[in-house]
Amino acid sequence: MRVIVMLMLGLAGALGFYGGWAQAAPQTGVCTAALESQTLAACGRSERPEWGAVHGRWLRIDLEAQQALERRLALGVPDVEHLALWIEHPGAAPRRLLELDAGAAYSDRPIQAPRLALPVPLQPGLQTLWLNYRVHAEGVLQPRLLSPDAERARQGRVDLINGLLFGVLLSLAVLVLVMSRVAPGAAYRAYGAYGLVLLTGVGSLLQTEGYAFAALWPQAAGWNQVAPRVLGMLGLVAHAFFALRFLQLPRSQPRVALAHQVWMALALLALYPDVHDTWAVALALAYVPLALGAAWRAWRQGLAGTALYGLGVLNLMVWTVVLFGLGVLGRNPLPALDFIEFPKIGLALEAAFLSAALVQRAREQAQRLAEQRMRRLAEAEELAEAESQRRAALELAQRQGLRLAGASHDISQPLASLRFAIEALKRTDAPTAIAQHLDRTVAYAQTLLGDLIEQTRAELPPTPDRLSVAAWLEEVAAGHHAAASARGLQLRVRAPGGSLQGSQLILARILHNLVGNAVRYTQRGGVLLAARRRSGGWWLQVWDTGPGLTAAQLDRLQRPFERGDTEHPGYGLGLFIVKGLCAQCGYDFQVISRPGRGSRFAVWVPD
Repeated sequence: MRVIVMLMLGLAGALGFYGGWAQAAPQTGVCTAALESQTLAACGRSERPEWGAVHGRWLRIDLEAQQALERRLALGVPDVEHLALWIEHPGAAPRRLLELDAGAAYSDRPIQAPRLALPVPLQPGLQTLWLNYRVHAEGVLQPRLLSPDAERARQGRVDLINGLLFGVLLSLAVLVLVMSRVAPGAAYRAYGAYGLVLLTGVGSLLQTEGYAFAALWPQAAGWNQVAPRVLGMLGLVAHAFFALRFLQLPRSQPRVALAHQVWMALALLALYPDVHDTWAVALALAYVPLALGAAWRAWRQGLAGTALYGLGVLNLMVWTVVLFGLGVLGRNPLPALDFIEFPKIGLALEAAFLSAALVQRAREQAQRLAEQRMRRLAEAEELAEAESQRRAALELAQRQGLRLAGASHDISQPLASLRFAIEALKRTDAPTAIAQHLDRTVAYAQTLLGDLIEQTRAELPPTPDRLSVAAWLEEVAAGHHAAASARGLQLRVRAPGGSLQGSQLILARILHNLVGNAVRYTQRGGVLLAARRRSGGWWLQVWDTGPGLTAAQLDRLQRPFERGDTEHPGYGLGLFIVKGLCAQCGYDFQVISRPGRGSRFAVWVPD
């Protein structure tokens, strides 16, 4: 976010600097005696002289000097397709000062500078400059007539601002590319596409500002003529690729995604050298409504960051299509700025808005991930609480049943004594009917009590669970065989016969977390799930051949939301949950690990 704020402040300062410098420049509304003119685009034009060339446009500049002067005609563009300059004095034949064509190398320029500037030697008295030129897209030049010192100072200011802007954009590109590699989630993967947008934008600016021709390919004049179109179309293709990722078009807008893909294919075809610039301009104009429409629909769907994305695209359209197009046609609405500066301003504003959109999307995803982690932690705590309540309820039911069975047992003893007395009574002279009635009543009561004891014994569930160790560990390992095979690992189970008593739900949760972590972080070798019978209980163990852990790492990883690395998906809760469940159930949890030698995780389950 600080980078974005610095970028915005830098841009505002650059615009203010340009505006103040433009106000300080001499304003001459006529061509005559315009020796320090801000712009000569409005100077008088005439029909093409009979002796002139037949290429492109003509510009006539009438001047009057009091003495011999050296001036420079700053054209404000990095290159031209054709350029010829004549000077004409009254009563003398026109003299051609220089001529450049599309095949001219950088070393052929009379003044070595990224932007074209022509030396103009002026003599005392009236004279006329004739400029014949043709530039890309049949544009109109807006030259300035400056002294050599003023022209050099102007180029120095441009170099300084360009250097700051290039530095910010390159730093931002490196930052977002790194974020796309180390941060999880789809929002961060879009950073990689945005890094391509920034890099192609920097390449386009290097070309349009003239640095590429001066430093990268000074002898490749032919390539330099097509480089603006190629780099510009590559930038738009990268922008369309970023839109597919950031706006999630294949999932949310499949038809719009298809339109983007078709447009990208056409744009790649426009990279061929024989394609006319008009085709590239038409494609660029067609992309603007396509991008704005996709942003509008994504905003209607509630996707985070799309409003800022739309503002970025809108700035790109205003500065690089509308204002730059008007400047090329000689209708610059901001005469204080060279029209060649407009794409640079558009890229800076777009970078600011798109960076803010990515930050907003990343914050929204981070908040969603935090909520998911908290829900998972709450579920683990609820599971442990539910298991604890279940065990408490079973223990209470068992105690109550045993008390009832004990009471029934105690009641049955005097009834048995009474039955013996009745038997003795039968052998006396007492009425037989009364003895038989008492005998039946006591027998019925004994039967009821016996049934109650048996029912209590049958209804009490066995607690804790009794698990067949070998079969149960095979069942746990079966859930991780696919993940282990995908990583080229061998997942084995080693357990003796026998059974253990414990909560199947809690033990399964513990082992699934340990085995899942071992498979996730082991690069080669295998994972062993084992059980060992010892006096008084069982050791359940998970062995791996992973990178191992130091004591400090082990202590940190047993805290919530701490992960071993950022390359593997996860929430950093596995060992924290295992440690908590073991503590609640009375199990011992041990870890033995050596860096580079693997780890052993063990849980002691007492009988």
